[in-house]
Amino acid sequence: MFAGVLMLVTGATNILQGVAAVRHDSILRRLTGYAYTFNLTSWGWIHIAIGIVLACVGFALLARMGWARYAGIAIAALNLVAQFMYLPRQPVWAVVGMALSAFIIWALANDRYGFGAGGGSRGGSGYGART
Repeated sequence: MFAGVLMLVTGATNILQGVAAVRHDSILRRLTGYAYTFNLTSWGWIHIAIGIVLACVGFALLARMGWARYAGIAIAALNLVAQFMYLPRQPVWAVVGMALSAFIIWALANDRYGFGAGGGSRGGSGYGART
Protein backbone atom coordinates (compact mmCIF):
# COMPACT_ATOMS: atom_id res chain seq x y z
CA MET A 1 0.00 0.00 0.00
CA PHE A 2 2.90 2.35 0.84
CA ALA A 3 4.39 2.01 -2.64
CA GLY A 4 1.00 2.46 -4.32
CA VAL A 5 0.30 5.71 -2.50
CA LEU A 6 3.83 6.96 -3.17
CA MET A 7 3.42 6.15 -6.85
CA LEU A 8 0.22 8.20 -6.98
CA VAL A 9 1.94 11.15 -5.29
CA THR A 10 5.03 10.87 -7.50
CA GLY A 11 2.87 10.58 -10.60
CA ALA A 12 1.00 13.74 -9.65
CA THR A 13 4.21 15.69 -9.02
CA ASN A 14 5.65 14.47 -12.33
CA ILE A 15 2.56 15.64 -14.17
CA LEU A 16 2.82 19.06 -12.51
CA GLN A 17 6.54 19.29 -13.35
CA GLY A 18 5.76 18.35 -16.92
CA VAL A 19 3.02 20.96 -17.26
CA ALA A 20 5.38 23.63 -15.92
CA ALA A 21 8.01 22.57 -18.46
CA VAL A 22 5.58 22.50 -21.39
CA ARG A 23 4.37 26.00 -20.52
CA HIS A 24 8.00 27.21 -20.25
CA ASP A 25 7.14 28.52 -16.83
CA SER A 26 9.41 31.11 -15.26
CA ILE A 27 10.01 28.90 -12.20
CA LEU A 28 12.35 26.73 -14.26
CA ARG A 29 15.96 27.82 -14.38
CA ARG A 30 17.75 28.80 -17.54
CA LEU A 31 20.62 26.46 -18.32
CA THR A 32 24.08 27.68 -19.07
CA GLY A 33 27.19 25.57 -19.20
CA TYR A 34 25.71 22.17 -18.35
CA ALA A 35 27.02 19.02 -20.00
CA TYR A 36 23.54 17.95 -21.08
CA THR A 37 20.57 20.01 -22.15
CA PHE A 38 17.14 19.04 -23.43
CA ASN A 39 14.33 20.75 -25.22
CA LEU A 40 12.10 21.89 -22.38
CA THR A 41 8.81 21.15 -24.17
CA SER A 42 9.74 17.58 -25.05
CA TRP A 43 11.13 17.03 -21.56
CA GLY A 44 7.83 18.25 -20.12
CA TRP A 45 5.88 15.75 -22.21
CA ILE A 46 8.22 12.98 -21.06
CA HIS A 47 7.52 13.90 -17.43
CA ILE A 48 3.78 13.98 -18.08
CA ALA A 49 3.91 10.52 -19.70
CA ILE A 50 5.99 9.05 -16.87
CA GLY A 51 3.63 10.64 -14.34
CA ILE A 52 0.58 9.10 -15.98
CA VAL A 53 2.21 5.66 -16.06
CA LEU A 54 3.31 6.04 -12.42
CA ALA A 55 -0.24 6.90 -11.36
CA CYS A 56 -1.75 4.00 -13.36
CA VAL A 57 0.71 1.49 -11.90
CA GLY A 58 0.05 3.00 -8.45
CA PHE A 59 -3.67 2.29 -8.87
CA ALA A 60 -2.81 -1.25 -10.02
CA LEU A 61 -0.65 -1.74 -6.91
CA LEU A 62 -3.49 -0.62 -4.69
CA ALA A 63 -5.72 -3.12 -6.53
CA ARG A 64 -3.08 -5.81 -5.70
CA MET A 65 -2.42 -6.82 -9.29
CA GLY A 66 0.59 -9.14 -9.48
CA TRP A 67 2.27 -7.55 -12.51
CA ALA A 68 2.21 -4.09 -10.91
CA ARG A 69 5.06 -4.87 -8.52
CA TYR A 70 7.60 -5.43 -11.30
CA ALA A 71 6.18 -2.66 -13.47
CA GLY A 72 6.40 -0.35 -10.46
CA ILE A 73 10.07 -1.11 -9.92
CA ALA A 74 10.79 -0.53 -13.62
CA ILE A 75 8.87 2.74 -13.92
CA ALA A 76 10.28 4.04 -10.61
CA ALA A 77 13.80 3.32 -11.88
CA LEU A 78 12.99 5.16 -15.11
CA ASN A 79 11.62 8.07 -13.09
CA LEU A 80 14.80 8.11 -11.00
CA VAL A 81 16.85 8.65 -14.15
CA ALA A 82 14.38 11.23 -15.49
CA GLN A 83 14.55 13.19 -12.25
CA PHE A 84 18.34 13.07 -12.36
CA MET A 85 18.27 14.58 -15.83
CA TYR A 86 15.84 17.26 -14.56
CA LEU A 87 18.26 18.21 -11.76
CA PRO A 88 19.71 21.35 -13.44
CA ARG A 89 16.23 22.84 -13.95
CA GLN A 90 14.72 22.29 -10.49
CA PRO A 91 17.27 20.85 -8.06
CA VAL A 92 15.04 20.64 -4.99
CA TRP A 93 12.07 19.00 -6.73
CA ALA A 94 14.38 16.67 -8.64
CA VAL A 95 15.98 15.46 -5.39
CA VAL A 96 12.51 14.99 -3.85
CA GLY A 97 11.46 13.02 -6.94
CA MET A 98 14.57 10.86 -6.77
CA ALA A 99 13.97 10.16 -3.07
CA LEU A 100 10.34 9.21 -3.72
CA SER A 101 11.43 6.88 -6.53
CA ALA A 102 14.03 5.27 -4.28
CA PHE A 103 11.40 4.71 -1.57
CA ILE A 104 9.06 3.15 -4.14
CA ILE A 105 11.77 0.75 -5.33
CA TRP A 106 12.66 -0.11 -1.72
CA ALA A 107 9.03 -0.74 -0.77
CA LEU A 108 8.36 -2.95 -3.78
CA ALA A 109 11.61 -4.89 -3.48
CA ASN A 110 11.11 -5.59 0.25
CA ASP A 111 7.68 -7.19 0.16
CA ARG A 112 8.02 -9.75 2.94
CA TYR A 113 4.46 -10.94 2.95
CA GLY A 114 4.10 -12.24 -0.58
CA PHE A 115 2.48 -9.58 -2.76
CA GLY A 116 -0.95 -10.71 -3.82
CA ALA A 117 -0.55 -14.11 -2.16
CA GLY A 118 -2.72 -13.41 0.86
CA GLY A 119 0.17 -14.03 3.24
CA GLY A 120 1.30 -12.01 6.19
CA SER A 121 -0.82 -11.34 9.20
CA ARG A 122 -3.93 -12.64 7.42
CA GLY A 123 -3.03 -16.24 7.99
CA GLY A 124 -0.55 -17.11 5.25
CA SER A 125 2.22 -19.58 5.98
CA GLY A 126 4.81 -18.32 3.49
CA TYR A 127 7.96 -16.34 3.97
CA GLY A 128 7.55 -13.68 6.62
CA ALA A 129 4.21 -14.91 7.95
CA ARG A 130 3.54 -13.91 11.51
CA THR A 131 2.73 -16.64 13.99
